[in-house]
Amino acid sequence: MTPRIALLTRLYDAYNKGDFDAFAAELDPAVDWPDQIGGGRVVGVEAMRAFWTRRDGMVRVEAAPMEFTVLEDGRVSVATNQTVHNLEGRLWSDSRVRHIYTFQGERVSRMDIVERLDEA
Repeated sequence: MTPRIALLTRLYDAYNKGDFDAFAAELDPAVDWPDQIGGGRVVGVEAMRAFWTRRDGMVRVEAAPMEFTVLEDGRVSVATNQTVHNLEGRLWSDSRVRHIYTFQGERVSRMDIVERLDEA
């Protein structure tokens, strides 16, 4: 396992456990992240904290990595199974998506969602 895949494994683990501090430890301070709820992008760890808090007040999201691919430019592509439940536990969606991670040093500096694998 490469160091970046190990980092992303920790990132997904913290994400799924709802441990923002462990999650944020893997992020560059100027991280750029998609806002799947409101649209646009969230920039910076504190903006991520606000996004995380807002999201957790509406839905529960779990992302299970299925396959990691190191790209030629150093980014890492992760095929994931993503489930979204409402706060009462009812399943809203269960889809396969691809996350692309960019790094600054050994921290995640950007995440992009590039396709739904179940529609490919």
